[in-house]
Amino acid sequence: MKEYYADLSAMKLLQVLISVITVILISASIFIFFRLKIIIWILVGIFIITAIIINFICLPVYFKTLKYTVTANQITIRQGIFLVREQSIKLQSVQFVQFITGLNGMFGLNFVILYVYGGSMMIFFMKKQDRQELTDFLQRKGIFHAP
Repeated sequence: MKEYYADLSAMKLLQVLISVITVILISASIFIFFRLKIIIWILVGIFIITAIIINFICLPVYFKTLKYTVTANQITIRQGIFLVREQSIKLQSVQFVQFITGLNGMFGLNFVILYVYGGSMMIFFMKKQDRQELTDFLQRKGIFHAP
């Protein structure tokens, strides 16, 4: 049995992106509502509070609870903050696998999609070496990626 956890560099990338989007939204609200000061302050407050909650509470908790367990017969994903969701698939039911890598696998942008009879399971935010290890394991089991 092997356990994998989400790459925390992906969380840091998401935090930076959320901060940039917040600055863009604040700038746009100032540009659009430049005469209505009270609306600007309300929107700025909403955007900043939302960014703080997501960046410093939701994302860290979510990334700490995201766990993948790989055994000889199945793969299980456990994720969630308030409601924990667990999804398992048996390796014998996997039809094919798709790998998605962004920015050459840096920042935890490695995704594995396992297609099974009647659905799929996505394993996301994996470290580059963890994705390679999972790829090798699946190939040893006779499960190959899609062309």
